[in-house]
Amino acid sequence: MVRTHFRPSDDAVIYAFNIPGNAMAATELGHIVPLLQAMRALYDKSPASYPWAAALSSLETRAGALEASIREGIRTHGIIQFHGETVYAYEVDGFGNTVFMDDANVPSLLSLPFLGFVSQTDPLYQSTRRQLLSANNPWYFTGSAGIAGIGSPHTGAGRVWPMALMVQAFTSSDVDEVYTLLQELIRVSVPNSLMHESFNVNDLPDITRPGFAWANTLFGNLVLKVATDPVLYRAINLTAPLDLVALIKNWKPNEHSGIIV
Repeated sequence: MVRTHFRPSDDAVIYAFNIPGNAMAATELGHIVPLLQAMRALYDKSPASYPWAAALSSLETRAGALEASIREGIRTHGIIQFHGETVYAYEVDGFGNTVFMDDANVPSLLSLPFLGFVSQTDPLYQSTRRQLLSANNPWYFTGSAGIAGIGSPHTGAGRVWPMALMVQAFTSSDVDEVYTLLQELIRVSVPNSLMHESFNVNDLPDITRPGFAWANTLFGNLVLKVATDPVLYRAINLTAPLDLVALIKNWKPNEHSGIIV
């Protein structure tokens, strides 16, 4: 696996091998291989035109080997027993010491299917997800405002991140769960109708980083995902999933304003 000194949140690690970060690295290395293959195909057709591509074959081999090595490291060191279930650890040192928790910043354990590392229905992921969305995760918070979710050491105890609620929705196929999460995200958008870094679970208007661009972009992505999903579209009261291709083709300029509607 790949050693790091910092988590995705920029906070220091406890143990040097962060499992979500390694999972994302493995996934992206898998994406690199077909890109390198396509680039090498150009060289095979015309080596004189693409001399820089001569070394891509060895790079492709190295990328594939590194991906396999990281995945094997996660299988060997990153899977633990926790509260009677087999789950992914958050950080490990490779000598048996582990931390189970999650951080709202992506990559996270909750986001593993969102990253493309595992299937959403994978039993190991599902057992990990159950533990993450419970009091067994020290960074899962509930409060008097009636909204529970994952926070981060970056913002301290008692603060949930809207980003974590979004990732929970991204990794769910339960219409009722997604509906509830969307309603909660609307509630926590106060006072400026934007998504924030975090909110106080006992006082929703108590927020950090109002208008957090990363969270706002992810929320737009979530709305599009739900609106086009063959099951989840019902969570936003659509009568059928949106066909974005057909919608774009049917757009026409508004004759009064010139704005595409």
